Amino acid sequence: MSPDGRFAVIQRAYRDNQPTIELQDRRGRVVSRLHSLSDDMPFAVFWAPNSRWFFVNHHVGSFMDTLQVFHIVGSGAVERKALPKAAASVAATRYPCLFRRMVNPNGFKWARDSEHVVMFTVSRTDACTDFARRPGNWHSLWMIGDVKTGQIDRTSIRVQPDDRPFKMPDNGPYSRL
Repeated sequence: MSPDGRFAVIQRAYRDNQPTIELQDRRGRVVSRLHSLSDDMPFAVFWAPNSRWFFVNHHVGSFMDTLQVFHIVGSGAVERKALPKAAASVAATRYPCLFRRMVNPNGFKWARDSEHVVMFTVSRTDACTDFARRPGNWHSLWMIGDVKTGQIDRTSIRVQPDDRPFKMPDNGPYSRL
């Protein structure tokens, strides 16, 4: 349910064939069908404080999720792909051994302004082991992105050290969230 109670992402119980995931209004009317979420894989929904945006971390297998961002426009939801693409591009540019398709951005939290998402990137542990093609190492990256423009705040990019607990940074632009 959205923070203002106007919308809910609904999944119905089923046996063999999953019904389409829906965005419904507070009266239970279907305002959008979310086909990209309707693949029998689990997902977690995170609403922006203003209830006009939500993101999901959608399971893609191998204990990994990927970010999908949705914007409530009029009375329906439109998936916005620019921000996840930008996050994958940042990781692949920083670590050339990663192909963009191997990078899975994940949403972590919304900023209070409902326009920025804190994200981190992950990939398969063996993503950079094909040394004949693209040798190298990679690390998860933290970053903050603007859902309206699909741009990453370059000052927010931080490396997540492998030897430390996974914890959101608290300095620079992170201190203003």
